[in-house]
Amino acid sequence: MKQFFYLTSLFIILILSNYVQAYDNIAVVNIYDLLQKLPKKTNFTKKIENEFKIRANELKIQEGNLKDKLNKLNRNKSVMKLTEKKQLEKDIIKQQNIFSLKAQKFEQDRRRCQIEERNKILIRIQNAIKKIAKKHNYNLILDSKSTAYVSNTKDITKEVLKNIK
Repeated sequence: MKQFFYLTSLFIILILSNYVQAYDNIAVVNIYDLLQKLPKKTNFTKKIENEFKIRANELKIQEGNLKDKLNKLNRNKSVMKLTEKKQLEKDIIKQQNIFSLKAQKFEQDRRRCQIEERNKILIRIQNAIKKIAKKHNYNLILDSKSTAYVSNTKDITKEVLKNIK
C-alpha cells in the first residue's frame, strides 16, 4: 500500500512539474506594437505612395476635366443647342464611367499592394519570433492583444524588434 501511495505521489509530482516547466516556456509578443515601431513600415508607405503617385495624379487631372465639363454644361445649358447639349451629356457620362472604373482599379491595386507589403513585414516578424522561440526553448508564444489575461509571462516584443532590424 505504501508503494502504491508513493508511486501515485511521484506520478502526480511528475505531471505537475511538466505543467510548471511548460509555464516557464510561455512568452507573449505585441504584434501591433511591433508594426507601429518598425522603421520599415514608414518605408513601405512611402514606397506605395511613390508607386501610385503617377496614377493618382492622372486621376486628379481626369477628375478636374470632368468637373470642368460639368460646370460648362451647367453654365451654358440654357444657350446650347439641344444636339450639342446631348452630346456633352453623353461625353460627361462616358467620362464618369471611365473615371469610376479607373478609380476602382486604382484602389484595388493600392489595397493589394498594401496587403502584400504588410504580409512581407508579418513574415519577417514571424521568422524573428520563431528564431527567438528556438533560442530560448519557448513552447508557446502568444500575441498579447489576443489574450484576455496573462500574468508573469515573458514579453519578447523588444527582442523581436531587435531581431527584425
